Amino acid sequence: MPRRIIFRVESYPMHKLQKTLLKRLIQQNNLRFGQLTSGYDFEDNILWHLNKLMENELIAKNNGIYSLTLSGIKEITKYEPLELEEKGVKSFFIGFLCKDNDENYLIKSHSQAKVNFYNLPSGKPFFGEKIEDSLQRTFMQNTRLVLQPERFSFVSLHLKTIKTMQEEILFDDAFTIYSVEIQANEKKLMSLMESISWKSLSEIQDLSPKWPEIDMCILNKDYSPYVVYEHVSNYIL
Repeated sequence: MPRRIIFRVESYPMHKLQKTLLKRLIQQNNLRFGQLTSGYDFEDNILWHLNKLMENELIAKNNGIYSLTLSGIKEITKYEPLELEEKGVKSFFIGFLCKDNDENYLIKSHSQAKVNFYNLPSGKPFFGEKIEDSLQRTFMQNTRLVLQPERFSFVSLHLKTIKTMQEEILFDDAFTIYSVEIQANEKKLMSLMESISWKSLSEIQDLSPKWPEIDMCILNKDYSPYVVYEHVSNYIL
């Protein structure tokens, strides 16, 4: 008698960010990208989570407007209200003003957007993580180079709100910038993320569009310890 083999397909819990997106569409359907993703940005992998929901046919996109599907409505009813609790917070990032001996700087591109843009390499501290550990960990994730925390020097705190031309808030960040200088032998040990590369000052000058901190800290050498500003971007999914 042949043996019966039963294959079990594991279903994994939905990420809390995906739950948040579904919840927002329950509260108000038919939202634009900036409205739906307010408070989150590329460092949260927001595009990946949004595409995952569309791939699973829980959300549909039509002419730049996102709406719940019938499957999405059914999915959201599986969760208790407390699981969907959302508290909007300003995103906090650590950014690196990293240069070598030849005045080249590390720049990060974001090709996942329809219009590429550029900013400084960055990362998010974990809850309860010491800032010294965050600096070491996030820099290592970007470059695969481990440096001691004392190598990083505070430069500036940028409180920035990124808006679309239609005044929708895309990103709302507290971006703390630390400088670090890389020696020639250390540069050889680096294994940069695919989206990060060394750029000369002339190359940086020609980048477009780029986030304001690049102009301020690299091209204009403006190291004001505290800056607040809004920036209009044509960031498009």
